[in-house]
Parts: sequence; C-alpha cells; structure tokens
Amino acid sequence: MSDGEFRKLQLTGGSTMIVSLPKTWVRENQLDKGDIVSIEELGSGDLRISALQGKDMKTSVSIDCCSLDVGLVDLLIGAYLTGTSTIEVNCSGTIGRSVRNDIREFLRDTRGMEIEEDTDNSIRIVSILNPSELRLQVSINRMYILISTLVNDAYAVLGGEDIDLLSDIQDRERQIDARRLLVERQVASAIKSPSVEKRLKVDRYSAVEHANIARVLERMGDHAARLATLVKDNSELVRTKPTEMPLMAIPTWAQELKTLVHNMYTKDVGIIHQAKTSLVDLIAAIESSESELWTGRGSAERLFCEFRISESIRRLCAYGINFAEALLNMLMNERLETK
Repeated sequence: MSDGEFRKLQLTGGSTMIVSLPKTWVRENQLDKGDIVSIEELGSGDLRISALQGKDMKTSVSIDCCSLDVGLVDLLIGAYLTGTSTIEVNCSGTIGRSVRNDIREFLRDTRGMEIEEDTDNSIRIVSILNPSELRLQVSINRMYILISTLVNDAYAVLGGEDIDLLSDIQDRERQIDARRLLVERQVASAIKSPSVEKRLKVDRYSAVEHANIARVLERMGDHAARLATLVKDNSELVRTKPTEMPLMAIPTWAQELKTLVHNMYTKDVGIIHQAKTSLVDLIAAIESSESELWTGRGSAERLFCEFRISESIRRLCAYGINFAEALLNMLMNERLETK
C-alpha cells in the first residue's frame, strides 16, 4: 500500500458515507467479512482505523538478568518508558540479591509498577496505573511544587530558618525524577494509542512538548537539589544577603515559574513572553554579580561556594526560559490547528 493513497467517499442507503479499505491492508491484518475494526478520532481531527478491536493490547518485555552485561535498572527504566504493561525478569538459576536490590530501586523510582509474582528464578512486574487516568498536567504541577519548595526552603535557611527544612533533599529529588519518568511513559502511550491520546486531551505534538517540559523541570530539580545541598552543607560560609544577587533573584524566579505553570491552562502569550523576558534579565543580573564575586572579598572556599550557588540559581532561570519556550510552541501549534 503506497503512501498518500486516496479513495472516494460513496453514498449508501441514502444517507451513509462509506469508503473501501485497501485489500492489502485487509489481508495483512487477516480480516474478513463481519470482522470488527475500531475507528478513533485523533486530536488533529483525523480518523484512524485499526484492526485491534477486541485484541489484548497489553505488551510485555522479558529480561534475562543472568546474561546481562549492562545495568538492570537501565533496562527496567527503558521498558517502563515504552509503556509496557508487564516486565518479566528471568534467570536460569536463582535470582541473586543484587538483582532484587535493582528491582526495588526501580520500583522506588517509578510510579504505578508493582511485583505481581516473585519466585526463585522469575519476577513479574506489572503496571497498575492506566496511563490515561492521570492528566499530564498533574505530574507537571507536582514537579513544580517540589522544585519551588526546595528552592524556597534553601532560601529560608540562608535567611535564618532551621536547617532541618532541608533534611529530605534526596527524597524530593527522587520524586521529581519519578514524575518525569511517568510523564514520558504516558506520552509514549499517547503516541502509540489514539484512545490514550484522546483521554489525556492532548494531541501528539502537545504530548511531546509535555515530555520536553518534564525534562526541563527534571534538570531544574537537579539544580534545586544542588542549591539546597550547598546551603545545607555550607550555610555558615555564605555571606551573601537575601537583598543581594544572586539570592534576591530567587523570589522573582519563583513568581515567574508560577506564572508559567499557571499559563499551561490560561495560555496567555503576552504573559508567557513577559515571564521569559524577566528571566532573561535575571540571568544578566546574576552574571554581572558573578563577575564581582572574584574581587577578593573573602576566602577562596567561601567564594567558590557562593559562585556554585549563583550558578545553580542562574541555571534555574535558564531552564525557566526553556519552559516558557515550550509553552509558546504548544500554543502556536494549537492556533495553527484551529484555522
């Protein structure tokens, strides 16, 4: 069947429009008279005809952990991101403790996966979360909350608050990473299945941009965790005041990030662009303050610590710009489709 094949609509029964299906496609899918096909409307308005009606759409991946030359966790994550329903970890002998530790790490760092069966030489991991049950924005919002509270807590500690505010940095960073993986899994499912795409209320382009935003937020989370760790370990070295750069950039960054997340729903181009411009200006101001750091106002250890803090805040602003650009891309795509 050649690409771009065209067929005429035919009128039957006085009011029903029909179109014939290519014989090659019918034969390849082993269809016959009376068989049922599914017809699904895509986000773009196109229709997709599928011969998968009534078939089990669940997928599975089998991993022989006894013959692995690479890390098991990476393979498990790879299988998870494809949207597979079942992961079978098998071994000709007894599954060792290190493999079980890797599986526990995988389950800790992902969402919606549980062990269904566990024997000496086989572990079956199944998905208990329907990819279309949780809107993509829910995970994006959760990532945003974790990042902003982590940065604001670090800011508060530098302002004199109890350092115990930063006692769970690794746990919060792990939650951010897990949400990114979940978004990418959902996006993969949406790309493969029009029904998931429709229930998530995104088209394929917007789904991919959501994945891009999740990656941006994950990188932002890395720097938020790095900033919080620097503050936790070196708060007594930092002499920069909250009214000085780069610390004075944090409230503005937090406000602009909140604006961007909110505009995933309201989609106001002017506000999104204004937030992006504000973050660009913040980066310029932070870079200027970094140039002044190396003027000899203290020990090398303190200067290095303050510069690393400044760098993380600058990167937070830069990733905020990436966020804004992804939102603008999605908005322009939606406007193109409505014309």
